[in-house]
Amino acid sequence: MVRYRLFILFAVLCSAAFAYQYPIKNVKGLHSASFAEMRPDHFHSGVDIKTDGAQGKPVVAAADGYISRIIHSAYGYGLALYVTHPKEGTMTVYAHLSRYEKGVEEFVREYRYANRANSVDIALQPEQFPVKAGDVIGFSGNTGNSFGPHLHYELRNAEGTHTYNIIRRNVFRPNDKLAPQLLRLHYIEVDTLDGVAVEAPKRSYALKKSGERYTVQGSVAVGRNGYLLLECRDRQSGNATSRFGIYRVAQRVDGVKNFEYRMDGFAFADTRTCDLVSYYPMQRDAKCEVIRLAKKDAAPDYLYPTVKNRGVIGAASGEKRSIVIEVEDDCGNISKVEFEIVGKSDNQLFTAVRDSAAEIAGAGEDRVLRERGINVYIGASALYEPSFCRVQRAGETPQIEGVDVLSPSYIVLDEKMPLSGYITVSIYATVPLTLQSKCCVAVRGRKGGYYYGGGFYAGGVIHYRTRKAGQMVVVADTTAPTIKPNWRSNADLSSAKRISFRVGDNFAGVDSYELYIDGQWRSLNYSPLQSTLYHIFDSPLAAGKKTTHTLRLRVTDSVGNIAIFEDKFYR
Repeated sequence: MVRYRLFILFAVLCSAAFAYQYPIKNVKGLHSASFAEMRPDHFHSGVDIKTDGAQGKPVVAAADGYISRIIHSAYGYGLALYVTHPKEGTMTVYAHLSRYEKGVEEFVREYRYANRANSVDIALQPEQFPVKAGDVIGFSGNTGNSFGPHLHYELRNAEGTHTYNIIRRNVFRPNDKLAPQLLRLHYIEVDTLDGVAVEAPKRSYALKKSGERYTVQGSVAVGRNGYLLLECRDRQSGNATSRFGIYRVAQRVDGVKNFEYRMDGFAFADTRTCDLVSYYPMQRDAKCEVIRLAKKDAAPDYLYPTVKNRGVIGAASGEKRSIVIEVEDDCGNISKVEFEIVGKSDNQLFTAVRDSAAEIAGAGEDRVLRERGINVYIGASALYEPSFCRVQRAGETPQIEGVDVLSPSYIVLDEKMPLSGYITVSIYATVPLTLQSKCCVAVRGRKGGYYYGGGFYAGGVIHYRTRKAGQMVVVADTTAPTIKPNWRSNADLSSAKRISFRVGDNFAGVDSYELYIDGQWRSLNYSPLQSTLYHIFDSPLAAGKKTTHTLRLRVTDSVGNIAIFEDKFYR
């Protein structure tokens, strides 16, 4: 609680003492994602600002300071800048840029060539790129893991280890008058068996809206111990196409608050605990927030200013209790649902049943699960809480297009179980020598297809570290990537600003790439979502006497298959 109060005090002082400029020009100021939305295995760490479907909008420093970090990557934040603000004691982040400001752009180009690196992550000193509030530092884009043009913007502490809720700090605030939408309510009864909390199947209830208040359709029957789940989402005025996360959820039982979740910011070390704040089995496929109105032991205390009995609710047989749940968005709009719960009779209570094939893991010590053909090592901290775990053979061995399947398929733990750390899966497989370097683990996705997991083969076993449970099988991928130029052989590219290639891979995915023109290394940019590699022409090819140039592109996938493309062009 002390840690939480200090966190809030800093937020108040920061927002009261310092002003930040809006980080992008020539936009309407609409957002496409809010702070701390639930994403697969992480909280969203900033605000996504719409750029009205366009790229190239000027991005400006929000306050005085200096550019302290530059990222140029095909993945994650793509092209990104980090600006440290010593006076404010903060850092701001600007991600998915199309390009940097001219001076930074030239610095990055020289750094990439000096280090022959397509991707870079550069730490800078204060004197290298000082900035004033409002200075243009880059231009908006769609690079990295971005599914449309926008600016991802963050406010962090100066060390970059914590990120803060920009809207709640009044750094800027949308003109939003719409209260959150409450979609559906669920109750999960809990029993304990051998020290492990076992959950009953959820019971679900529709909600009816009247103004900004909701009621529950049907009688909510509860056991002695259990908790509620709430499906909800937020909208913003004038921005009906986007869905947003929730800032605060509070629960009162018989007029007494026993639970409150509030998202003023989080440490990046805690980002995966979104799988505890939400209800992971539903959240991973949901298009809304599925908030757990109870605190798991491993969830950060500072996210819960009020917790009594972990938020668990229950009732004796026939007992009626009143429940009020209040949901608030980051602009202060509030919705409520009010209803009664009724205690179930003793013969209706949920009783956990032991799975004789499962073993307890996550109880503070390492555990190895063994099944014919597979071992699974679960470290003491790999699970958020003690759980019944098992590994078993799946039914039929799958047929996966484009790869050789080399082992039976195994179900490793429960795919609906979130992992806090890595487990190591070791699958025994007899693999011909010619295929051993091309081996990997294929993991079954939620839609039924298989994707590349990773791993390495040694001594008849493939070892794979992962933070995802699910169905797995050993495969070998021997197919090289594909390269298709977006220009004709011997084309005249004198007026072109760039040269590009369509690249693809059947399974393991593109891992690395190198371009040589006239025998000299040249930088490449990769857009994996567009399956495109491109080189921006720079000196000495930018100007001068036209001549024929030779080109050699090498693309390698994640298991070492290589494709080489060679051609000539005129420039």
